[in-house]
Amino acid sequence: MSDKKKIAFVGNTSFSMYNFRLGVMRHFMKDYEVVVIAPEDEYSKFFKEEGIRYIPIPMETRGTNIISDMCLMKTLYRCYKKERFDLVFHYTIKPVIYGSIACRLLSIKCIAITTGLGVVFMKNDLMSKVVKVMYKVALRKVCEVWFLNHDDCDVFVNNKIVDRSRTYILNSEGVDMEHFSECDKKINDGKCHFLLFSRLIAEKGIREYVEVAKRLKKKYSDMVFSLLGKVDYGGNISMSEIEEWVKEGYIDYKGYSLEVRQYIADADCIVLPSYYREGVPRCLMEAMSMKKPIITTHSVGCIELIEDGVNGYMVEPRSSDDLMEKMERFYCLSEEERSAMGQAGHDIISRRFDEKIIISNYVKKIMEYI
Repeated sequence: MSDKKKIAFVGNTSFSMYNFRLGVMRHFMKDYEVVVIAPEDEYSKFFKEEGIRYIPIPMETRGTNIISDMCLMKTLYRCYKKERFDLVFHYTIKPVIYGSIACRLLSIKCIAITTGLGVVFMKNDLMSKVVKVMYKVALRKVCEVWFLNHDDCDVFVNNKIVDRSRTYILNSEGVDMEHFSECDKKINDGKCHFLLFSRLIAEKGIREYVEVAKRLKKKYSDMVFSLLGKVDYGGNISMSEIEEWVKEGYIDYKGYSLEVRQYIADADCIVLPSYYREGVPRCLMEAMSMKKPIITTHSVGCIELIEDGVNGYMVEPRSSDDLMEKMERFYCLSEEERSAMGQAGHDIISRRFDEKIIISNYVKKIMEYI
């Protein structure tokens, strides 16, 4: 048995735990026993390769079935009781709510991290009200509640879900700048390549992007509009809809890939016209780290990364007209102007969003609690 203190990282997908928090977990493996708890997916096998202990749990990430959710809390309670972690980090809504309650019942220290408020806080229906009450109950005894931007923190404080004195702004989950470094393009056809890569749900601005592609394709034969990402089954964009866009010749659909760096390298500009309540979009941070200009919205999370006219362009959410104007403006830039934008974005990441900065924040907080 190891005499190291145990830290658990709990999320709603192995994909997100591996892609967004691997650097943090690698850092703490030297001094702590690190355990990942998440549902199984294609990324789960990679934890073993990293030497990280992995505990699979069933979880309906999008469901609202109370019986299923109570089973999740029971599963987490039993796991935590057996493992007796010294500190638990919970990410995303269900692990935060049910994991925090389980920790409270067992007197285990935990930190709740909201990685973006998503669509729940964009509405004012019964479900939104219930979720707010559940958050308030669950977060009553956590050590701290972390947010990736000030807007999300203000929502929780203003709704009296948590007192501001127990909040902390993490300033994104960071990006590994050594991994996402500039690399050579393999596509050099003289065309202007735009790329949108994300989870394929409408709130990411997918349909606005396609609408602009339809309109600009009629004006410019040397524009390419690529789409990369996994269809969110149960979501609001279907594979058949994407196939229709491809058939009509508007979109070059790249499918889904575990490795996105070459796709970023081959693009001239990364586009994310999101009106989703983002934390801080990882896809934009990766692109900026690789010196790519971005076009994104004046929307929560996205505004943390964009300096309009400096590292890209800012557009109004849900506005195809504004998105079209800014993409056309980018198209007309010289190579020197595009390169300057890419460098400016890289500098922003280096100053504020480098994974090393985020890890140092984790280190300080862990030292406080264990």
